[in-house]
Amino acid sequence: MLKKRTFLISLLSAAVMCTFSFLPISAAENSNAQAATALIKSMGDDAIKTLSNKSLSESQKEHQFEKYLDESFNMKLIGRFVLGNNWRTATDEQRKEFLSVFRDYMVVSYGQKIGSYSGESLKIKDAKPINDKESLVYSVIEQPNGPPIKLDWRVRKANDGKQQIVDVIVEGVSLAVTQRSEFSAVVNKPGVGVDGLIKKLQEQVKAEGS
Repeated sequence: MLKKRTFLISLLSAAVMCTFSFLPISAAENSNAQAATALIKSMGDDAIKTLSNKSLSESQKEHQFEKYLDESFNMKLIGRFVLGNNWRTATDEQRKEFLSVFRDYMVVSYGQKIGSYSGESLKIKDAKPINDKESLVYSVIEQPNGPPIKLDWRVRKANDGKQQIVDVIVEGVSLAVTQRSEFSAVVNKPGVGVDGLIKKLQEQVKAEGS
């Protein structure tokens, strides 16, 4: 059974940050970091407004979550990353099926947590360019009855100029790296493969969406 979360330390993100922290930052990279910050702030403000709106039903809030996922996250790039090396050997049909069910899996996995909102707020702390396309936006979730949670966003500028989230790092742990590790463990089991992973995700989506 696939786990919905279980976070591993994001060594990759830390390594990338260290590698580039001593290089000069160009105006274009600073511009990207500012645009990435604007994306996270806008989405965060809108999400808090939606979650705290008591006139909206759970179904309406989940629909809004799907909108954030489709518009603010680069699900194709994330899907390719989490499938790892298996993306290269997968057929076009397998890739298409995987991206479709992976998006639905994210919706049922995280959309169901919407109802647990209890007054948290998102505060942007800083933003730094990682390279000429990607920036890291640092934020914290402030909880009324708990310690703050570090939440960083890896944002990538697409060729069309659109900024989209490609990873979320919770307390130093990359969700994309974690998901990739979990999917790899499933795919590499004897007799499972990419088709087996797709089937498991479809079953999980059906079970949790019903």
